[in-house]
Amino acid sequence: MKNEEIKHNYKSPHQLSENLWEISGDWSNKLGRRMTVIRLKNGDVFIHNAIRLKPEDLSWLKSLGGVKYVVAPNTFHCSDAGWMIEKFSEAQLYVPQKKIEHFRKMGFSPLDVAVDFPTQFLNELSAVPMQGTKMDEVAFIHHSSRTLIFCDLAFNMGDVFSGIEKLIMDWNKVGRRFGPSRFTKIFFTKNSNQLVDSYKKILTFDFDRVIVNHGDILEKNGKTLLKSGVEDIFGPL
Repeated sequence: MKNEEIKHNYKSPHQLSENLWEISGDWSNKLGRRMTVIRLKNGDVFIHNAIRLKPEDLSWLKSLGGVKYVVAPNTFHCSDAGWMIEKFSEAQLYVPQKKIEHFRKMGFSPLDVAVDFPTQFLNELSAVPMQGTKMDEVAFIHHSSRTLIFCDLAFNMGDVFSGIEKLIMDWNKVGRRFGPSRFTKIFFTKNSNQLVDSYKKILTFDFDRVIVNHGDILEKNGKTLLKSGVEDIFGPL
């Protein structure tokens, strides 16, 4: 990828817990986006939802350890995964099955994130495919920090919208609320029963914090608020 231009502004890396960091950045709208970085016990580094970094922050990332895993968590958020994998030749790229051919045509050798993500890290980092979505999202649980990492299957936006956009987002239940949106169910779900079962599976894990792509990180009560947020859209679990 020859274009080295930094497309998005973003904040400095922020440490959330031991071996867990996030970088929040701008996007093409008020939703924003977020990259999550985890250092595993063996020193390997995992990147979720890559953001194209400036040289100084790329150096910071390299200082954490060897970047070995770059994950595009769903079909909507793959834009900077190729840029990131080019920076780390020893890393493996994991993408949704529908995006594998796209990245192969770009010269990469991706694996299916829902099927091929390594299982040897289950005590540290679990990948949980969210069945029933059109976006083929895979969630992750970082066990030591009790953190759930979502992309588009929960939002935690503040009161950032105005005018017609605010009316639409209020109806969509995005803004001043944690959980999936109405659009999640109406436009991005192909099998509600499967997706609800996937949310139920997530709720069997031990987590408190929830990292979302769009909005603020939910630092506590994540399991309780996720359950109520899902029930608000999909009905009782």
